[in-house]
Amino acid sequence: MNAEAIMADVAGWQMVQRYTDTEDELQAAMRSAGICDITGRSIVRVKSFELDRVLGRESPKIGSIGGDDDFLIARLTAEEVLAIGPPTTDENWQRKIDPIGHPVRYIVDVTSGITACRIVGPRARDVIASLTDLDLREHSMPDRTCAQAGFAKVHGTLLRLDIANTAAYELYVAREYGVYVWELMLELFGHDGVVPFGNEALRRLEKGS
Repeated sequence: MNAEAIMADVAGWQMVQRYTDTEDELQAAMRSAGICDITGRSIVRVKSFELDRVLGRESPKIGSIGGDDDFLIARLTAEEVLAIGPPTTDENWQRKIDPIGHPVRYIVDVTSGITACRIVGPRARDVIASLTDLDLREHSMPDRTCAQAGFAKVHGTLLRLDIANTAAYELYVAREYGVYVWELMLELFGHDGVVPFGNEALRRLEKGS
């Protein structure tokens, strides 16, 4: 998405590590808002009429996010979750959801069809709000919640996952709309309003360093 990006191969995916100096990217993102391309994370949709029984103790409430930093389960509806893991070549990573399998669940790997972005910074909420009518106020969408909605007239799934004591989001849209949504966010708020940053800076933010 940027000709100057420094790329690295991660489980067969070319992922942006940085665009400029990592420290500069961190400072720019935390002044306003930053956007990081996290496409390549493993993603599956799990559907079942008996979803709570399928997921067992891993089952979050509707509209909330369970799991940990390496494996997230976003409960979209009573019958569907989005399970998100790290980039991997292991096709069986989703067994973490249900190690022994379950006859009443339906799993679809959608990794290759999804573009994902991480939006972080003091104005991250403003960035998302400019794209959607979704109510993003604290009482409606606090940390570790999720929702499906239209974003710039494109259907997407939004996860709120705060880092560094700052509101932060992950936005997932169909691959064919990824560049459109990315460029639209970068155009917001004028010069230096929304800046791209790489996965090196993201890892530092997540570790609090």
